Amino acid sequence: MTNKHYLSGRAFEYRVKHDLESRGYYCVRAAGSHSKVDVVAVKGSICLFIQAKTDGNITPAEWNTLHDLCACPTFLPIVATKNGTHLEYKLITKRRGRGRREWDSFDPGEDAESQ
Repeated sequence: MTNKHYLSGRAFEYRVKHDLESRGYYCVRAAGSHSKVDVVAVKGSICLFIQAKTDGNITPAEWNTLHDLCACPTFLPIVATKNGTHLEYKLITKRRGRGRREWDSFDPGEDAESQ
């Protein structure tokens, strides 16, 4: 029997993927990879590495790994989360210790390259 948390997480990853595809991104879902990146989305020179979390909670280790994967300025570490029925995207702005999260709202719309 399939785990309910897995099915919920998979459904959310697909929701993020389809939302970004509707905005013109080419997306790949890292199915069953157990990596820190659930979805990779590319549009022009921008590459989003996305960790999809319905509640927005991401461990410091996951946070830092995602941050460090994005050494190139056009690779952006993103956390996708839900706010009610809407998707929200957050740009990780720096490594995280035990303190508060350092992230900004991110709009994956057409002007993503200017963010």
